[in-house]
Amino acid sequence: MKKNWIHTIGVSILLFVSGPSVFGVELDQYGGWTGIKGEKTGYFHVEKINGRDWFITPDGNVFFAVALSHLYSGESDVACQNVYGGDKDAWIKGSFEKARAMGFNCALGSVTSPERNLNGFVDIPKIEKFFQEQNFPYAVGVILLKHPWEFVEGENLPDIFEPSYAEMIEERAAAVCPKVKDDPLVMGYYYGFGAFNHSDYWINQYLSLPVGSAGRNAIVDLLSERYDDNAEKFNEVYGTSVEKISDFKTDAVLVYDKAYEKRNYEKVRKTLDPVKVDDFDAILDHMAITLYKIGYNAIRKWDTNHLIFGNFVKEFAISANTWKAAAPYVDMIAPQHVNKEIDAHEMAAAAGLPILMSDDYFGWHYPGGKGSKHAGLSSHDARGEVYKANLMRQCKDPLVLGVSYCACMYDQGGNTLKKNNQNGLHDINGNPREKLIRDITKINHEIYIHSSYPASPEELAALDKKLYDTWAEYLVGSTLWDHK
Repeated sequence: MKKNWIHTIGVSILLFVSGPSVFGVELDQYGGWTGIKGEKTGYFHVEKINGRDWFITPDGNVFFAVALSHLYSGESDVACQNVYGGDKDAWIKGSFEKARAMGFNCALGSVTSPERNLNGFVDIPKIEKFFQEQNFPYAVGVILLKHPWEFVEGENLPDIFEPSYAEMIEERAAAVCPKVKDDPLVMGYYYGFGAFNHSDYWINQYLSLPVGSAGRNAIVDLLSERYDDNAEKFNEVYGTSVEKISDFKTDAVLVYDKAYEKRNYEKVRKTLDPVKVDDFDAILDHMAITLYKIGYNAIRKWDTNHLIFGNFVKEFAISANTWKAAAPYVDMIAPQHVNKEIDAHEMAAAAGLPILMSDDYFGWHYPGGKGSKHAGLSSHDARGEVYKANLMRQCKDPLVLGVSYCACMYDQGGNTLKKNNQNGLHDINGNPREKLIRDITKINHEIYIHSSYPASPEELAALDKKLYDTWAEYLVGSTLWDHK
């Protein structure tokens, strides 16, 4: 068997050209490990083997997914100019080669998420064709909702209860699914990022829709059902004075406080009315069932071969019961981040589904201490330490199928540059962050060594502690679980 050494910064990776192998681990043509076998179906699917959930490649081998959420981003236009002289083809090829050398083995968020391509710089069909040429597994987007970043002034979320919304999603699925339904490289479908961001705003928006709107009627009907049409009981809870709960369909006003968005944090929940919290969650359950059912039916009309990832959702945005409600229409739950205060295992248990960590982060750097410093770390070397602790925790978790990381190959231009946020593995001029890249490369190429021996609950708790201790050691800003 012919051997070939690929050298990246300080790390030499031994690849076997015939039947690729990393560190002596034999991989199939899709990057799956041949050491543990699942069912060979010709498509990516999910199986539980010896107590661990896995993606299974079309060839029937286990696959632990490790991806960059934003390998290609519209704000990479500045780096493309600086590093590749504006040659987009060279940027596509160069970024990909770097990612693959580092051990990233798929694109779980498709070529790019829409909110990361507001300027249209990323040519999605061209890169999908490139992935095909490179035999690189990827997800395909059937986008159900815009991310808040995409809204233009005055724009709001669509009314998902209106028949026209389902018709729109059916059109989107019809444009995408027939082209890829028989493609073994496609891992499945994702619906976009940010679906339940600002859930308080979404519910309040629906309660203020024009009279006769399907969304407004659907929420009021649900509340009427929950209170058995007892307006007196409802008024006691909400401090309102309606004669009938159905008055909220016309002229009565009901508004949930902003704090309800973060109700799944225990310290926030303690400050809220538990009955209102239950109502709020019930509304989101109804929305989630409606939304996910529409996506599921639209895709399954064309494609029964591929997985459905669903929306990539902030882990605090919806409850375990909401995941349970949506479970019949997805193949996994897809919380975005490991969170010290939100247990993804509880959500997975409620849904009876495995976990895809859909947009986890390992920190950013803010030069000069300027900017929001959200998830800010003291250095790019520190980012490497958090990455190692994070991926070790993920690949040892028997419920986790894989992880996509919120990072880019190069520092970004545009709004990200204005925010002084450095999230690249290279700077905006292409200079590598050497230790960060070494750390990522080493552990990425060890994923099957670690994932094939999943952790016990006690071991996983120790890995959680290691991760949060590492964040605490290097943190200079705030994280998702920092609430006052």
